[in-house]
Amino acid sequence: MSKTMRMIQQMSVSLLNMQRARVKAIDYVMIRVPSSFAPVPKERNLVQRQILGAPPMSLMEFVGALERIGEDPRTLGVILYFRGLSASTADLQTMRDAILRLRDKGKRALSYAPGYRTLEYFVASACDEILLPPGGMLETSGLFSQQVFLKEGMNAAGLTFDSVAISPYKSAADMLTRAEPSPEGRDQTNWLLDSIYETVIDGIAATRKMKPDEVKYMIDGALHMSNAALEAGYVDGVMNEEKLLEYLGVGKITMWEEANGQVYLPERDFSGKYVAVIYAGGMIVDGESATPPSDMPIPIPFVGGERLGDITLNQQVRNLMRDPQCGALVLYIDSGGGSATASESMASALSEFAKSRSLVVYMGGVAGSGGYYIATPAHWIVAQAGTITGSIGVIMGKLVNNEMLKKLRFNAYSYLRGDNANLNAGESHFSDEQRDMIRGSIEHIYEQFLGRVAESRGKSIDEIDAIGGGRVWTGEQALERGLVDELGSLRRALDKARELANLPETAPAILVREKGKPIGVQVAEQNPAALAGYALEGLELLSNRAQCLMPFEWRVK
Repeated sequence: MSKTMRMIQQMSVSLLNMQRARVKAIDYVMIRVPSSFAPVPKERNLVQRQILGAPPMSLMEFVGALERIGEDPRTLGVILYFRGLSASTADLQTMRDAILRLRDKGKRALSYAPGYRTLEYFVASACDEILLPPGGMLETSGLFSQQVFLKEGMNAAGLTFDSVAISPYKSAADMLTRAEPSPEGRDQTNWLLDSIYETVIDGIAATRKMKPDEVKYMIDGALHMSNAALEAGYVDGVMNEEKLLEYLGVGKITMWEEANGQVYLPERDFSGKYVAVIYAGGMIVDGESATPPSDMPIPIPFVGGERLGDITLNQQVRNLMRDPQCGALVLYIDSGGGSATASESMASALSEFAKSRSLVVYMGGVAGSGGYYIATPAHWIVAQAGTITGSIGVIMGKLVNNEMLKKLRFNAYSYLRGDNANLNAGESHFSDEQRDMIRGSIEHIYEQFLGRVAESRGKSIDEIDAIGGGRVWTGEQALERGLVDELGSLRRALDKARELANLPETAPAILVREKGKPIGVQVAEQNPAALAGYALEGLELLSNRAQCLMPFEWRVK
């Protein structure tokens, strides 16, 4: 965005706020919280909007809505209406942070839902009051995480996966090579879950003014019906939705969809330098970034989601380096890693940027392995306590299908020139010589990875190796081990970027986006074949090359 366009935007905001000032009172705003959040505003092209409608509210938009409500003197507060919520612990903490900032500005925050599971209650507990309808329920029964191991099912189909990892903790292939968790995999899953559970317990205790043991008692005693939950003090009111107006003592509750056009817009000074924000989400790949052609009916781990390509990100960074008005960059990472070569390429481009401008990394739900690799050029790293990060390590593998071909009675004949021409072929496992070659290559990449981290964190390679080797940490554990600098939200990362670049608090933050696709491509992508092709392409990108990839897709319910 040029300086002229930024000035026009600033004038437009001022004019719109003058118009919005004619609305005398808004009282309470109700936000229907989506069941899941995209981290940043999700753009849907023309064809997708016709089929799927407008995209749901993103996490960034949710935070922005609360900030605007908090700054508008005509509003009394907000009602957050939950109907199921699935998000990373880090994103839930971001929601809590935004609610607490709203309350700090003197606004009242209420939560209303037919029922609350543990993580929903964790967010709702940041509000002044938690409300349930008659017959509603607290399902605060704890945290649940599951890992599925496919080895035996794959073997039954004649498939195996052959891999070489830098250490047993680098267990990205375990779901394909094992029938149960390894001791190392079990250990790190437990220490992650322990850390997140403690974060949830402490968070609820702090905002509900309970002792941690009382929160655990509530969890272990769940389920709690509405009246019992009210009597125990776990909720603050039981009423039908129709009684909310009477309870609040106001004449109207305005839905956010309407209030969005009435609440004041944030005033920013577009006359000077700005902070650029690049969202770095998805599996790291060599080439262009991409998103699934349409919403996947069934999410496929690693291969079915967003892709973060080095060509795309590097070009975005180089464009910012040519813009004298860009004073700093916040890289918003939400990636479990991927290609080692693409991770190195992006880290190199970001290092060039960091030589002349301030670079701050914000780690969202996950910033592990390659996701951590690209964070190493940063001058400062901010993560949430529940962020999943670390996993400093390398793995390489391939799918072996020779037994499957036999089961199908397919006869494959291979012709080789060169002793290792079948290195990546699915007809056979790695030979001992090939395994040694691969071990040498991943050790080389691992040493390179360790060197980047050691230089970035001001530690020795041995110190990083002791907390690396594929080990995964929460943000809080990473802070204790010196892998991040501070716990906080994206807002804190933006404030730190302004501080490091000596920019005023009013310097705007501008999200950098890719260009949209031509209409013909948009139409062509809206079919099942495009979805299948996207997934298969992702599987190919994941195979037969060194990967800085997380051991698992971390999901907690």
